[in-house]
Amino acid sequence: MFSSRIITALSLMILLASCATNQSKPNRDSGQHLSQEQIQELNQQAIDKVSNRLKELSLAAKASGPDKVRFLASDMYLKASAALMEGDFQTANIIFKHLLTLTPDDDFVKRKYAISLIRTGELDISKKLLEEVFVNSKQKDSEAGLVLAGVYASLGETNNSRIVYKNILKHDAKNEEACIFLGKSYALEKKTAEAIRLLKGCEAKNPKKGIYSYYMGKIYVDKKDYKTAMKFFQNAQRREKDFSQATIGQGLIHEELGQVKQAKAVYKKYLKTQPNDTLVLGRLVQLMFMQEEFVEVIDYAERLSDYEPENLNLKVKLGILYKDVKKYNKAVQIFKDLLAVAPDNDNIIYYLGAIFQEMKQYDSSIEYFAKVRDTSGLYQDSSLQIAQMLSLMAQTQGNEEDEEKYSKRFLSFIDSKIDELKTFKVDFSVIKASYFENIDQNEEAIAALEAVAEDKSFNIDHKFYLAALYEKIKEFNDSEKIVLNILKTHPENAHAWNFLGYSYLERGVKMDRAYEFIAKAVKLSPKDGYIRDSLGWYYFKTGKLDLALTELRAAIKSEPGDISINKHLAVVYTSLNDFKKAKHYIKKALSVVQGEKERAELIEVLKDLEQKRIPASFSEIK
Repeated sequence: MFSSRIITALSLMILLASCATNQSKPNRDSGQHLSQEQIQELNQQAIDKVSNRLKELSLAAKASGPDKVRFLASDMYLKASAALMEGDFQTANIIFKHLLTLTPDDDFVKRKYAISLIRTGELDISKKLLEEVFVNSKQKDSEAGLVLAGVYASLGETNNSRIVYKNILKHDAKNEEACIFLGKSYALEKKTAEAIRLLKGCEAKNPKKGIYSYYMGKIYVDKKDYKTAMKFFQNAQRREKDFSQATIGQGLIHEELGQVKQAKAVYKKYLKTQPNDTLVLGRLVQLMFMQEEFVEVIDYAERLSDYEPENLNLKVKLGILYKDVKKYNKAVQIFKDLLAVAPDNDNIIYYLGAIFQEMKQYDSSIEYFAKVRDTSGLYQDSSLQIAQMLSLMAQTQGNEEDEEKYSKRFLSFIDSKIDELKTFKVDFSVIKASYFENIDQNEEAIAALEAVAEDKSFNIDHKFYLAALYEKIKEFNDSEKIVLNILKTHPENAHAWNFLGYSYLERGVKMDRAYEFIAKAVKLSPKDGYIRDSLGWYYFKTGKLDLALTELRAAIKSEPGDISINKHLAVVYTSLNDFKKAKHYIKKALSVVQGEKERAELIEVLKDLEQKRIPASFSEIK
């Protein structure tokens, strides 16, 4: 099927051929949409008109004498060549066809015409033309011969193809392409011995060429004889130091055998002498990405990106790598460059938001996250990230006026998203509750969660959080009711048993039940650090310090960054007058604490421990 642009090209050819008659063209301003059948019919009409007009011109030129023939032939050749350059092979074919009626013995025109016919799939006509050219050259025109052999191969005429390759080699023994293609032809029919014998003979005539050993290596790779294939690839490399395909061949064998370390060594060794080879560089970068060697790959990825600036996928990977290794400025620059190329790409916009978020440049981060379109799959997460940053900004301003301004901004945004994104209203409500909890407005936090407690996405974790908030305002009946309801449907939930036991323990009530519930939780989940912490704290509260240390050490090993476990260990060691270890755990807690109020309390505790005295807060615990 011809494209609509052929109509224009053919019409242009008619004009350039000085056609005197007016050509009818489809009315493109009529507003009517043409069907494919109509377009095809119009194209064929245009083709027929061009062909008939060229036939008329050719006949007229012949009748006018040799000068007219030469003039028209020259003009037609230029127009056919122009069509070839534009990729308009159909037009070129029509012109060449009529040009040959003027110059029937011109093998150069025949060859050009044959190649154009190949582009339109008209192999049988092309074959006849190439056969004429090759015979006329007494089988010495290797260029025409190679094309003819390729046409034979495409038509399944393998023997004819081989005869042509052999004739080329008879007149040009060093013809690289004829030897390689003939060898591949043998290899495809599993005639390995003939292929190897041929390629070795060609290599003897071209001893500095590595390509013959390379193809012999490929033949043995297909046979899965990797040992022999490796020898040929190495031989190809010795003959041509910069033969990148031979290096890739060796590396891929190592990869196939699971020898990733050896494969990388082959690529890196080659790149020491050929640092600009993008083929090997690209393979090494791909392999290192697959092995998740993200830090080491950066230097190679940077180099490859310099040589392949249009490789946007590589730039994205490099930008992510920079982000992961905290080279934020480089990451930002790469994604900004990508955004200039694809300004509406939500992934790039999202990455920029994420990078600025890690840099704690929240205003810039929010600016980019807010640009993610609401039709994007990243829109919901972008909104969640904005909400979390606005919450944090509302809690960390230096004065009351700014805190109030940011608080209003946060609450306005979070409420709008709860209304807009119904599927995620629980997630946004949790962020809202966490904000109120952090500013000691626990009743507001509870209200935020209770508003969505009946939603189907309100899961067990959310219920535990709501119960913990009720604990904070000492509404223990409400918290216990929530957890007991969890146990009705999930009686083996270790955290629910631990929650109840720890609640009794902290209040100093039902101590027997506290131990019973915590022990049950430990049995259900013996490796859970938080549950082991509860048991350790029970032992401390009941004066069993050795058992307390055993459990708390197990807990801290499982959860080394938990503030409460570190504080509990500090308390126990203080009780044992081991102030050095107590300070160690307070410092660990300080390294991960986020709330300013809790940070200030820990600093005061540390000051007391520095003076080797029991902190007042610890005394209250005892």
